[in-house]
Amino acid sequence: MLISIVGTSDSGKTTLITRIIPILMEKGLRVAVVKRHAHGDFEIDKEGKDSWKIFKSGADVVIASPVKLAFIRRVSDEEGNNLDWICRRYLSDYDLIITEGFSKAGKDRIVVVKKPEEVERFKQGRILAVVCDEKVEEYRWFKRDEVERIADFILTLHSNTGKF
Repeated sequence: MLISIVGTSDSGKTTLITRIIPILMEKGLRVAVVKRHAHGDFEIDKEGKDSWKIFKSGADVVIASPVKLAFIRRVSDEEGNNLDWICRRYLSDYDLIITEGFSKAGKDRIVVVKKPEEVERFKQGRILAVVCDEKVEEYRWFKRDEVERIADFILTLHSNTGKF
């Protein structure tokens, strides 16, 4: 199951995601998040480290420890913008994939906004719910602090369909 969390800048998307993940995982779901970084290249490694040097030499790199793993791979613009490809290729063994951003990907979504009128900007996919401190009439609506209810809503969607 994939669900996108989209919304205006500084609306609380990341805060919502980080608050619902522990609840969803406590219920037994294996959760992964794909975070959209629309500003081109980014670094997750430290300049000067061996893995950084290896990547800069041209190879893709896996950094592995006993408790975590990171895969740094070059991708084409097409691959990096293709949410379906990313999920199929790297996240097929998760029960729930949450995306932050990817608002133009057309995926089912929970929209997080400060004001109800901002929802209109995010209609490129099916709006499952809106998170806003002001009441939103046209959609299932949650206040920002109703984290348990939002997690329960996602769990219900998951149990009804398993995926969208």
